[in-house]
Amino acid sequence: MNEVTFYENIFELSPQYPLTVLEFLKTELQLGKKYVVMDVHTLNGQLSKLLHKHVHLVCSVSSDPQYHVYLKDKLKDAPNFLSLNAIPILTNVEEDSIDCLCIDETFSQYDVLRMGIEFERILRLNSYVLLLQNKLLDIPKTFTSAYLAFMNKKHKDDGLLASLPKQERLKAFYNNGFAEQKFKNQQWFNWPMLEQYYQMALEKENLSAGSNALAELKQLFEAFEKDGQVHLEYQTYLYYGLFNHSVPEISLRKSIFFNILRPVAFAFYVLVKANIYFWKALYKIKEQFVSRS
Repeated sequence: MNEVTFYENIFELSPQYPLTVLEFLKTELQLGKKYVVMDVHTLNGQLSKLLHKHVHLVCSVSSDPQYHVYLKDKLKDAPNFLSLNAIPILTNVEEDSIDCLCIDETFSQYDVLRMGIEFERILRLNSYVLLLQNKLLDIPKTFTSAYLAFMNKKHKDDGLLASLPKQERLKAFYNNGFAEQKFKNQQWFNWPMLEQYYQMALEKENLSAGSNALAELKQLFEAFEKDGQVHLEYQTYLYYGLFNHSVPEISLRKSIFFNILRPVAFAFYVLVKANIYFWKALYKIKEQFVSRS
């Protein structure tokens, strides 16, 4: 597989994120046209493809220089797309310039402390950091289950199947806490697409297909295909939390104002109460004086 075909397959055949993820980001996290979003990945870029029509600017950050060039050319007609060649612990992006940051499986490749420091530097106050990962669902009697069994048989120790981040790592990264959402996801293939998808996964890790591997995969395809297609079932995991969490300046001003006002208000309350008691006492004295006379 030549370099252009390899990167084209990554862009077209990597698991995409479902539209329900986009709707969640827009409705729950208020992602919109004013946002500058950074998409940190190695060989993916699916989020850039999903978001660039819905935000002010998408800045794609890839540690692979060739893929960075490929994406830059692929999305050259998108005026609000920017591609950078950098790593998540050293982005060379201006301070306080990003509204929302997204990262994929690249999250597992770098130190969480160093990533956190760099993300805090480039993010604005109260900015969300999103971690998105796709995981194959082992549903019995489906092609996905058969494909997972095939991959475990052929490549059990090769790290081809993505694993979710551990809770300890997530807690160390999200100092202000995080939330989690899950979304159903599917990916459909005909045989040439499935063959390229498998070979792409191997080439990412500099591996080659073993003897009879493609023949066995084709047998699986033929056993499960309907109308010339099979599909893989994914669960898309979204972890999200705030970085640079801070009370807005206007809220601080309000807080200071009301803290100053509180003793004044209490003094006014005491004065009103004293005035009421004074007139009540005066009225009683008047009543007693009238009754005696």
